[in-house]
Amino acid sequence: MEKDKEQTVYIINQGDGMDSVQVWQAYAMCALSIMLMLAIRSVVTKFGKPKTLKDGVSFWKWRNILISWIHAVIVGTWDFLCLWWYPDLFQDPVFYINNVMYLMVPFSIGYFLYDLYDMMTNEQKLIDWEIVLHHVLLSTVMIYSWTNKLCIAYSVILLTSEINSIFLHLRKLLQFTKVNFNSWLYQLVAMLNLFTFITCRLFPQSRLMFGFYTDGHRISKSYFILLLLTYPIGFVINIVLFWRILKSDVLRRLKGNDKLLNKME
Repeated sequence: MEKDKEQTVYIINQGDGMDSVQVWQAYAMCALSIMLMLAIRSVVTKFGKPKTLKDGVSFWKWRNILISWIHAVIVGTWDFLCLWWYPDLFQDPVFYINNVMYLMVPFSIGYFLYDLYDMMTNEQKLIDWEIVLHHVLLSTVMIYSWTNKLCIAYSVILLTSEINSIFLHLRKLLQFTKVNFNSWLYQLVAMLNLFTFITCRLFPQSRLMFGFYTDGHRISKSYFILLLLTYPIGFVINIVLFWRILKSDVLRRLKGNDKLLNKME
């Protein structure tokens, strides 16, 4: 028994734990995040469409990806620091909790809710239906998590995907501009995107899927069913996205090199 107590103290940092986090602060952080995204949109709109954009690229699409990139930089950095500062979170992803990790979750959901609003008001809900589905499912799960103060560490693991999103969205922004796809800058971003897609998106999501088996009995059945309906769908969406990127940035390039070699021969 004494050993279990020592382990609990070790897993939950002093001054942290369920009693130290307040649900109202999470909802306040979510609202603050939405207002921040709206403020950024207002500033970007005021400056208008940059001259470096290619012809045919809509201002809304560029603005939407730019704000997504800004969110990714903030949350990706925040998430990395959580993993760096609190490595013990992997020992008990269901109940490990502290304020730094806890408040990152509603901040990120605030962005997802803003992005839903942005797509709905710009009639993109049918065009980007997979993004809408992802945002709705993820928001539902994470709101449940912070309300019940459960699986916050699992949310931190999941949000490592925002580290990848830094390069995923930067790649798209470069495509919108007049940057040559064969330039060293685009190639570097493309390779970092593929590397972090595997290490920061697919691998962490695989860890979450494994968590269904190891920790499923420690949460309510309703929450477990909600997770089963959410994360596998997100995993499949990301597999499809990874395949598209791989075809675009690697396979198409290799195919082009083969054609060039055949012409030289």
